[in-house]
Amino acid sequence: MNKLKPYLQSNFSFSENEIEKMASCFVSKSLKKKEYFLRAGHYCKNVAFIEKGCFIYYEIIAGEEKVCDFAFENDWITQYNSLLNNTPSQFNICAIENAEILVMDVSKIAALSKSIPKIGMLRTELAENYFIESTKRASQLANLKAEERYETLLNEKPETFQRIPQYHIASYLGIKPQSLSRIRAKK
Repeated sequence: MNKLKPYLQSNFSFSENEIEKMASCFVSKSLKKKEYFLRAGHYCKNVAFIEKGCFIYYEIIAGEEKVCDFAFENDWITQYNSLLNNTPSQFNICAIENAEILVMDVSKIAALSKSIPKIGMLRTELAENYFIESTKRASQLANLKAEERYETLLNEKPETFQRIPQYHIASYLGIKPQSLSRIRAKK
């Protein structure tokens, strides 16, 4: 709860009592590098807050890994479509560093939402942020050149380049690793 408590207090003004109530519903979990929070084809039943480590979201298309997102400390991980619609996930969510996460089951979220109304605000903000980021990403892939996508990622998430392997970054940018090397050489 080292990062979650300040996150909840600063972003949502949860009281100590509310945070303690929420904390009792989280389970601390350690994942080693290359362990999965969620595998494609499985049903997502949890959300998790990242205390330490980073994750990639990816799917396999025509036998090739396609990275669609990264998540770092103070981010939440889940697969909304699977969670909300009770359908198998299309995406894998995998730790690419040793990680510490706080996991909450969806049934506990529903119960907490009834007793702590601010959780509705948290859920709404997370869903809105997910929607905004997804829309922005789709627009970037459709409208920006590879170099521009690279620059945007470098400006918005510079930690990506220190923590994520280059082949994952290339996949995320929609280019081959060799193209990423050429772009980086120009910079």
